Amino acid sequence: MKTIQTVVAFGVLAALVDVASAQPGGYYAPQPGYNAAPQSLPGGFHRRGGRIIFGGNVGLGGMSLNGQDLDCADCNYGTLSLQVAGHIGGFVGPRLALMGELQGNFQTLSSDRFTGDTTTLVQGAALFAAQYWLTPQLWIKGGIGISNLRTERSYYGDGIVDEVNEVPENGLAMMGAVGYELFSAPRFSVDLQARIINGSYDQTDNNVSAGSIGIGVNWF
Repeated sequence: MKTIQTVVAFGVLAALVDVASAQPGGYYAPQPGYNAAPQSLPGGFHRRGGRIIFGGNVGLGGMSLNGQDLDCADCNYGTLSLQVAGHIGGFVGPRLALMGELQGNFQTLSSDRFTGDTTTLVQGAALFAAQYWLTPQLWIKGGIGISNLRTERSYYGDGIVDEVNEVPENGLAMMGAVGYELFSAPRFSVDLQARIINGSYDQTDNNVSAGSIGIGVNWF
């Protein structure tokens, strides 16, 4: 009798196991709410809404004064301007981010290889900017703020570098950029971008423009 009961018990247990394994997902079917929120939205856009964005970029290009290209006057080689920028802000939707941005552009105007004297034009800007993703990887950006223009002269004497800043000018800055994310992930990206910025200075009736192409990185 005990043998029959044991056989029946094992039979019932086997039947229950077989029924459970036949359910969708088997033993390891996720429970409701088990999966995390999907990383992408319809259209392939990353789920970045509500997150912080911060990062920076570097690039090379050229600068112009009132439409005339600037270059190194006494260099026997062409010089490019250097551009650096950094930003921090937040997403107000999956495709739109608002941020504060700092940008600097540097162009060598003269350099004496014998004395070490170097004069550099420096344009800095503090901007409020908006960045919008047209596609999951292609974005455009625009910004407006204040700019500062000055020349810096450095010279070498007894191994010491001294810098003299001539009278700076303050003006209105406007910036535009377009970029494409070469590496695109929900929380990190590397992009190729082109930028242009213009500083308008009423005191001297000058306009200084700078364009560059560079690489940027972002964290979300």
